[in-house]
Amino acid sequence: MFKNKNEINLILFFSTIFGIISIYYFGDSYLDNEWGNMLSILERENILSIRRVQGEYVPNIFMPPFYPLFLFVLKKFLFGHDILLITLQFIQLFLFLLAIIVFNKTLASLFSRNLSSFGTLIFAFYPLNIYSVGQTSSVTIQVFFITCIFYSFIKIYETYSFKNIVFFSISSGLLMLLRGEFFLFYFLSLAYLFLKSKNYKTVILSVLITLLTVSPYLWRNYKVFDLITITKSSGFNLLKGNNPLSIVEGTPLSAEAYEIMDAVPGLEDEINNLGPTKDYDLIIDKIFLHKALDFIEKDPKRYIALYGKKFLSFAFIDITSTYPNYYSFLHIIPKIILSITTLLSIILLFRFQINITNFFILYYISNIGLFSFFFILPRYSLSLLPVQIILSILLIKKTRFLK
Repeated sequence: MFKNKNEINLILFFSTIFGIISIYYFGDSYLDNEWGNMLSILERENILSIRRVQGEYVPNIFMPPFYPLFLFVLKKFLFGHDILLITLQFIQLFLFLLAIIVFNKTLASLFSRNLSSFGTLIFAFYPLNIYSVGQTSSVTIQVFFITCIFYSFIKIYETYSFKNIVFFSISSGLLMLLRGEFFLFYFLSLAYLFLKSKNYKTVILSVLITLLTVSPYLWRNYKVFDLITITKSSGFNLLKGNNPLSIVEGTPLSAEAYEIMDAVPGLEDEINNLGPTKDYDLIIDKIFLHKALDFIEKDPKRYIALYGKKFLSFAFIDITSTYPNYYSFLHIIPKIILSITTLLSIILLFRFQINITNFFILYYISNIGLFSFFFILPRYSLSLLPVQIILSILLIKKTRFLK
């Protein structure tokens, strides 16, 4: 496709231009929702918290720590809200460009020059990827870490490499601190590596490095909650996506919205009676988990059907989405095309074998399967972009549409 070594520089140049345009026209103008709240509390009270109970802030265990701490450190070196936002957005633009470079190397490890260049173009100019650069969201950093993990995984899969094991493990640990549920996909990846090579050394070394990466936060949670975990929000997320008013996107569970759970008398009183205990987040997550399971048990057919809707919405599109601009052709058309090519790739390429293609198929299906238990937000699909492109290029390679 490209005829000279400057092709990646050309992609990076135009990606930078589009990223700056996205920041200028669509970038957030303030820190909102949970991130702004956590940053404000961390600055004022020197505690990682997202809520105040009876006048006291309680320790957070709901939200992974990476992004709020990243914002906190960044603001330490900056003065003024506007400077913080623009600096954050340009750091995210820089990570977006790094992700393009790493993903290009990932594709080059699997495909010909033409195919890898084509896949890099899709990744670099995918509209939602560019749009996310200017948003106050951890998703751009998340995609960057995913590309690092895929690249190093492929290198380890091919042959033992201490350097790439370290890269894979640190990237995995940081991604866990950004998205707590990633530890499941990390162990899926390790299991796949072990089945392929039967190399205990790789697995043990990776676990040790990853544990070292996440150990400061594990120690913090052990000291505060007597629990070794990065995050504990399964009950919150399960209830948000599994209550009588839930749709594919879930239902907000703010303090003002507990009335959505009318089928559970006394829930609000039960929560309010807890007081500002240090275990507040941990306890209410257990309460939420119990209530969600109650709802599912009382009406399993409804929630099985809802699970199917969430699965299809994540894999394809949400036909009931209420998000602004969700149906913009710049978002919906690329998403539909990639969803179809990914599905065709799975149908045509899956075999009961241990190979690199099946790893990406299992990674994709396990992501959709896990998140569909909870709720599906539009930005979640961006985390699937790298694996969808890889599977789609594998389809092109299989059909020999582009050599």
